[in-house]
Amino acid sequence: MDAHKKQAPAEVSKEGKKTAPHHNRWWLFLGAAIIATIIGTVAWFNGRALPNVTVGDVAVGGQNADQIQQAILKQSSIKITLTSAGLPSTAASLKDLGITIDAKATVANALHARREGNIWQDFQLFKTTEVPLVFTTDPGIAKVFVQQHYPSLFVDAKDAQITYNPTSHQFDITPGTDGRGFDAKSFEASLPSLMANPRNTTFALTTAAVAPILQPQGLAPAQKDANQRLDQNYTFTLNGKAIYQASRDDIANWISFTPDAVKATVSVDVDKAKIQQLITDKISPMVAAPPVDRKVVVDQQSGAQSVLVAGKPGSQIKDADILAANIVTAVSNNKPLDQQVSIDQAPFKTVTISGSGKWIEVDVTKEIATMYIGSTPVQSFLISSGKAKTPTELGEFHIYAKVTSQTMTGTIAGEYFYLPNVKWVSFFDGDEAFHGTYWHHNFGHPMSHGCINMTEADAKILYDFAPIGTKVIVHA
Repeated sequence: MDAHKKQAPAEVSKEGKKTAPHHNRWWLFLGAAIIATIIGTVAWFNGRALPNVTVGDVAVGGQNADQIQQAILKQSSIKITLTSAGLPSTAASLKDLGITIDAKATVANALHARREGNIWQDFQLFKTTEVPLVFTTDPGIAKVFVQQHYPSLFVDAKDAQITYNPTSHQFDITPGTDGRGFDAKSFEASLPSLMANPRNTTFALTTAAVAPILQPQGLAPAQKDANQRLDQNYTFTLNGKAIYQASRDDIANWISFTPDAVKATVSVDVDKAKIQQLITDKISPMVAAPPVDRKVVVDQQSGAQSVLVAGKPGSQIKDADILAANIVTAVSNNKPLDQQVSIDQAPFKTVTISGSGKWIEVDVTKEIATMYIGSTPVQSFLISSGKAKTPTELGEFHIYAKVTSQTMTGTIAGEYFYLPNVKWVSFFDGDEAFHGTYWHHNFGHPMSHGCINMTEADAKILYDFAPIGTKVIVHA
């Protein structure tokens, strides 16, 4: 055979031009078919997750948005078992712990996976892409759940406080103390891996130090402000003559502090009821005389009446509410005030023992308060009167001031208290008052510093029933 064979001539078209050999055209057709197949496949996946895309631990390749969302919902039902040494474990849902799966965002991420704008990404059909569940958290919900089930892990932080020092006659700051609470940062740090591989899991609870919200530096401006107000002169005069000048202790008693947890500060407030109390207890006795009520006994059978005590008009401070409001304005603006006091006649009332007339009976032995119209009981309430070392005073009194809501704070028998937003307050004896109570539900047992604790609903009924001047009889 010849060492060199002649190469097959290229085909010649009718026009006389050379054409490619048949095997070259076959490869062109095959390549075009493969490209068309890939393009068709990619087109079919439009609106669907690409192959080998997983959400959590579920493969969603080829699934549309609705199908992917169903896969997400199934994984949202996982449980997290909380444990703490020596305590029973507790199974919690994601919702219990403030975890919310954002299904819409997760679906969008799954459909967008490997579609970052580089067309080469679309052709990598065999590349596995893991899409974690998108989630949000509310640490407050988790804290409440953990505190309900593991209260022994929590120690409340004690805020710094502004208290009045009766020895130095100024407001001082008492530093707060740290507490212990749920370590939310550690818990949240464990969630991304869980969302990448959703499964029932166990989390060992840890605690972290909890600093007080109110720190001394945040209280310093209010302390300085309050102490400046103690230096102001508030004088009460009658016919041009000074009859009473408020002391630093008096002014301090009018001042309260309202915390702002967001700003970690407190504001200085003025308690109108405390000013009304000073007018009633210290100023009024100097210039006024209470009336003597006319007391009548009615024989309900015969209808005969007998007068036990003849009534006698007295004198009282005129426009006491306006007087108190003027003091509130002056103290609030940190301005001095020389307040004129006027006297008006105080008419006596006729009290019919068995007839009409509102009054309130408080039995501190039975811990029951009863409202009466005449001798007819209207409604009784279970109450909490003063504890043994801070008892409720026994005797006959009258409601002298009422406020719908106020902050109660002070130190009684060595116990400091700060109670904001106390509702439906009816004062009848100095600091002692009927008022709503939200900080305990142990009614039927002595619990107070002398006040009559009631549920807020019961306190509202009594507040609406008893106007200023309503008689209150407290007995054992």
